[in-house]
Amino acid sequence: MFRRKALGVLVAAATSAVAVPALAWDAGLSGERVLSAGLVVKVDSDAGKIAIEHKPITHLYMESMTMIFRVKDPAMLTGLTPGDKIRFKVERDNNGVVVTRIENSN
Repeated sequence: MFRRKALGVLVAAATSAVAVPALAWDAGLSGERVLSAGLVVKVDSDAGKIAIEHKPITHLYMESMTMIFRVKDPAMLTGLTPGDKIRFKVERDNNGVVVTRIENSN
């Protein structure tokens, strides 16, 4: 009797541990991801890069930090200046991470 209950608890725990990450992974892959919040530190339009002080980016397992990002399209940097509050979408590609969308929140 004890072994049957123990086995049932073990199976339930193992199933729960596997199911939660699978659901989180599926949610991260589907549809539009939530935009991350940040503050523009520097804009380099010629190089197609932007330095952003950002809050945690959970889908990429990044903590809060200041980081230089490549942008998918340098035209997204037009009108941005240091100190601007932004919301942005960042994705991983073959060359690291790249910003694919920026919204000025000022």
